[in-house]
Amino acid sequence: MPRKPRSWIDDSCYHITHRCNNKMFLFKYDKYKNFYKRQLFKMKNRYKVDVLDYIITSNHVHLLVKIKNSTEISEGLRFLHGRMGQWYNSQTKCSGAFWSDRFHATRIQSGRHLGACLFYIDLNMVRAGVVEHPSGWEYGSFNEFIEKTQRCCIVNKAELIKSLDMNDFNDFKKWYLATLNDKLKDIVTSKKTFWSKAVAVGDRDWLNKEAGKMGVKRFKVFDADKDQCFIGKI
Repeated sequence: MPRKPRSWIDDSCYHITHRCNNKMFLFKYDKYKNFYKRQLFKMKNRYKVDVLDYIITSNHVHLLVKIKNSTEISEGLRFLHGRMGQWYNSQTKCSGAFWSDRFHATRIQSGRHLGACLFYIDLNMVRAGVVEHPSGWEYGSFNEFIEKTQRCCIVNKAELIKSLDMNDFNDFKKWYLATLNDKLKDIVTSKKTFWSKAVAVGDRDWLNKEAGKMGVKRFKVFDADKDQCFIGKI
């Protein structure tokens, strides 16, 4: 049977995660991470998808995006992950699947919940013990956030600021670095998997309002960073 199409909601933020086939470390070598990063840059230019954050690890990727319409995000991800799989197979002379089944998309409420998701993504390699600070991992958004990277930027800063309900990028940078320093002082190595597995992350009022659009029937409550996040479950 054909798969059920995803129910995207326009003008919404989503945290997208996709693992390599069988959790293999297919991004182990830098040339594969660099290729994915180049294709991500192309995707955001070709399709109406605003990238707010991203990280490419050795066996999976995280994308935080804001979509304008469902057709664009579907075609954009098909382009991005299709190109990655095809190029990897051409380089390795393989013919198997690069990705494990479908990616997962979690809808994220804008504002503080989106901010919490940023740090869940950006501290990925710190939690894994690979680096001590996000600056040590070049395949993510950190250098764009601190404006060290000026060319071929992937993150749409204007949409990021808007989605976080902030005034300008200077306010964002001050908030981001101060919050990051606080989190690094007491890094939690355990994963809060609801960011990658839930239908949606937001507060109770927002989920009650949006539940019908997402097909959510009940909620489960978690304590995320001393703030209650209500996770929509089907």
